[in-house]
Amino acid sequence: MPIVRIEESAARAPAERQALIECVYAALREVFGVSDEELQARYARYAPGDLLPPGGKPDYLHIEITIFAGRKTDTKKKLYARLAADVSALLGMAPADIVILLNEQPGENWGMRGGLCASEIDFGYAIEV
Repeated sequence: MPIVRIEESAARAPAERQALIECVYAALREVFGVSDEELQARYARYAPGDLLPPGGKPDYLHIEITIFAGRKTDTKKKLYARLAADVSALLGMAPADIVILLNEQPGENWGMRGGLCASEIDFGYAIEV
């Protein structure tokens, strides 16, 4: 159940923001095999003075994805490479200006679907990929 948060200071049209979210979703579907029903996203744009990117890069983009713990390092590397390539191509920015943070949480730390522990739910996709 990935929860995506995208943060930046660039001004983007609604269609471009939606394309960015869809780009992240496509990578999560392909690399992690998650279903559409489990995806959710938040997009936040900050005023230039309210987001201090590393090195002061004006095109900095931060993608944070909270997921169930359990993916293998090689799978995570595939996601990072895919996101860096696809997002940089979509937005015309350098891949080095994109930071991806995976926040992994054990299933027992998620309460959902009416108060069930996520570690007891069959989501229909493998976590340990």
